[in-house]
Amino acid sequence: MTFRRKIPAVLAALAGFVLLFSMAAPASAAPGLGIKKVAKAVQPTSLSSPPGYPRLMFVTGRTGKVWVLRPNGWQKGALLDISKRTDPLMIERGLLGLAFAPDFRKAGRFYIYFTRRDGDAMVEEYRTIPGRPGVLQPGSRRTILRIPRVHELSNHNGGHLEFRGNQLYISVGDGNDPGDLADLAQNPASLRGKILRIDPRKDPVYGRPYRIPPGNPFVGIPGRDEVFAMGLRNPHSFSFSKAPDGTNMMAIYDVGQSRFEELNYLPVTDALGADFGWHGFEGFEPYNCGELCPNGAEPVVTEGLSWPQLVYSHDDGCAIIGGPVISDPALTSVKGRIIYGDFCANRIRTATPDTPTITDDKFIGFYMPPGKDKHSAMNGIGVDGLKRVYIFSNFGEIYRIFQR
Repeated sequence: MTFRRKIPAVLAALAGFVLLFSMAAPASAAPGLGIKKVAKAVQPTSLSSPPGYPRLMFVTGRTGKVWVLRPNGWQKGALLDISKRTDPLMIERGLLGLAFAPDFRKAGRFYIYFTRRDGDAMVEEYRTIPGRPGVLQPGSRRTILRIPRVHELSNHNGGHLEFRGNQLYISVGDGNDPGDLADLAQNPASLRGKILRIDPRKDPVYGRPYRIPPGNPFVGIPGRDEVFAMGLRNPHSFSFSKAPDGTNMMAIYDVGQSRFEELNYLPVTDALGADFGWHGFEGFEPYNCGELCPNGAEPVVTEGLSWPQLVYSHDDGCAIIGGPVISDPALTSVKGRIIYGDFCANRIRTATPDTPTITDDKFIGFYMPPGKDKHSAMNGIGVDGLKRVYIFSNFGEIYRIFQR
């Protein structure tokens, strides 16, 4: 796809405002917040509680194991071990995500996203024994989706999974570094560079391992039926929430190439079929592919694109790590705010979710260990069944945020 028009002046001005505010926001902190170390795992990549078991947490590790964390500590042994089938040697590969079906308490269904040793991305279903969430049903593995690798590096895999009702949303990166040279994020016939949406129950009509929600944007027209949204480079994470007026909202955190990181916050109905602009844009700026484009970067078309609500430059980090809108009733000073961090910068920030621009963006008041200006390798932000918020590092530490 060729992009040929320049970014409008009004949008350029807005981009400058958001960038300046994000980088120059005062370091005012939410009062009385701190973190407490609750556990340590091997390269944790996700953390969540199964429906019906709010004090239980499943933690995935990049090396291929799913552990169960109980209030009194780790359950003995891994619940699931796929370490022989995945490759965790690169930071964007391995076991990356997990989500529970809404009927987990009855059926024990949960889903994982991981990269195989050959680089292909996989979504698989497993089941625990009903009433025994810490015990895996033998022989319950079922392949849901396989997404072929794009490049031998097999990076930009995304990997976040989340249910909304019976529909499973899946973030998938463009699969290639740098620059999405194959332009897959803009190709609706590719599953790469997308948010996908499926119902992972077997399709009795077409014999597929999953069903297609009839409202998906490419159903009945050229493009993959699984696609929910497109134009993303490496969507590390996303989350759903309700705005004060009751609107169902979605936040998408897309890791940038070499200049900017972005947070997209918009109604779910607007995210459906949205094009977030990669690889034409990185943040608000036309993507500059440098030596990869001997004739220089081309101006880009802007019609029909969805623009981010918050952008920051690589002066402040290298890879955005997104979290939810905070709903923990104990965190009164930040309740209702989005929380996010960065893999390279151990600062953690919160922002008032807003459209079309997020302006109230603040330092949370503490740094993720090992401290200011030290690399923390933040891997993710998770929430348990009691709505408590956790941050965790590729080095292994898992911390809970609390208010004194």
